[in-house]
Amino acid sequence: MQRIRQLDGIRGFAILAVFLHHAFKIRLMWMGVDLFFLLSGFLITGILLNAKQYSLAGYFAKFYSRRARRILPPYLLTLLVASFFFGLAWARHWYLYLLLTNLLLPLHISHPVAFFPLWSLAVEEQFYLVWPFVVYFLSERHLGYFAAFLVVFAPVLRAVLHFQDPYFIFTLTPFRMDLLAAGALLSVAYRNMRPQIERWGMELGFVSSLFGVGGLLLLSHLGISTYGNTRLGNIWIYECALLCCLGIMLWALSGRCVQSLRWKPLTYIGQISYTMYLVHLGILTLLSPRLNPIAAGVVGFIVTVAYASASWYLMERRLLVHDRESTKLTPMPA
Repeated sequence: MQRIRQLDGIRGFAILAVFLHHAFKIRLMWMGVDLFFLLSGFLITGILLNAKQYSLAGYFAKFYSRRARRILPPYLLTLLVASFFFGLAWARHWYLYLLLTNLLLPLHISHPVAFFPLWSLAVEEQFYLVWPFVVYFLSERHLGYFAAFLVVFAPVLRAVLHFQDPYFIFTLTPFRMDLLAAGALLSVAYRNMRPQIERWGMELGFVSSLFGVGGLLLLSHLGISTYGNTRLGNIWIYECALLCCLGIMLWALSGRCVQSLRWKPLTYIGQISYTMYLVHLGILTLLSPRLNPIAAGVVGFIVTVAYASASWYLMERRLLVHDRESTKLTPMPA
């Protein structure tokens, strides 16, 4: 699949939304994480479908090698730097920081506030462990059916299972997999119905986002929020967020009126968004006691971008270039 430049803008938009939520408590901006999930499901599924033409060993080696190079170095550096500022008490539960950081919040395991965003990283890592096998062993048609099933199954699961702590629903993969599955389903649809999406995606995206925002406003008017931890809220708040994110993705994939998503400063923010996401809350946590909220947000953004830029140019970009040069796929024999 050819690179879709405006999706870098979607990444930028998502991290800016998350930053605004944590820095200034702006409502609904928490959906930036949901947008990351949807985008990840779309991109990873496309990458895996393209790689199915190669040998089984090459398929898995390429995928996991690139994921490891992309995820682990900035993540390990974040743990190291955060330990300098927040101490090493978190290391008592070091085993959870491998693939299970989304258990920290629901199990009330003590950890620095700076590590709060790591729950979503665990959701994606768990997705990466399972999804390559699903894509490889299912036909594209059956993959679409399975993804559609997960989109429906996740809200049903949120309705059936109820916990006293809302973080179980908020952070655990089975309850959030509809976003990743929706991205996967959109990826399959885009491969097979690209002309239709380019023609109608903008209109469909507007309708989807309109229903999503309208639903969230209605739920808010009724006093239903994620913190209320009701069955109704656990179903529809997340589904409305999914509709909003799906609308944004459909607009981007339509390729119409997307100049703002191709704006270079925004696509650059998208390029460094992973490290920005890892460190932004820690930086805000350090600055908040020393500055007023607006100043902490502005200075925090500058420091976050500077740190993520240094990480990108000094480490991440070089690792990805090395990955492209060193990892070769072997085509399957005829």
